Amino acid sequence: MKAFNEKLSAKASTAVSGQNTAKTVKSGSLDVFATPMMLALMEEATCAACSSMLDEGETTVGTCVSVTHDKASGIGTVITADAVLENVDGRKLTFSVQAQDDKGDIIGKGTIERFVVLEDKFMKRVNGI
Repeated sequence: MKAFNEKLSAKASTAVSGQNTAKTVKSGSLDVFATPMMLALMEEATCAACSSMLDEGETTVGTCVSVTHDKASGIGTVITADAVLENVDGRKLTFSVQAQDDKGDIIGKGTIERFVVLEDKFMKRVNGI
């Protein structure tokens, strides 16, 4: 793992469609942007933010999420998630995250922690090898 000595950041965007609504992913009954899909977009941004700092064979896994979903977004709305690396504690990376709609309104925010792992070692443990 390279030294994480700067505030790395990245963005990820998506448009709300029939495939990422609460009704479709079964996290609610309405055709609005699903909270799990907002979280996935935020995690995509965290992964993008730290990917250039990982050595070959390393990846990150999510370990802790604290996020609010503050505003509903309808079909057709473009959502952008921003992630900023705020703290590094050994292999633990803590990001501040937020998502906003195409009007500039914040629809969600919080923190996500990721942990740097060796892919092979991690998957061997998962598979009981």
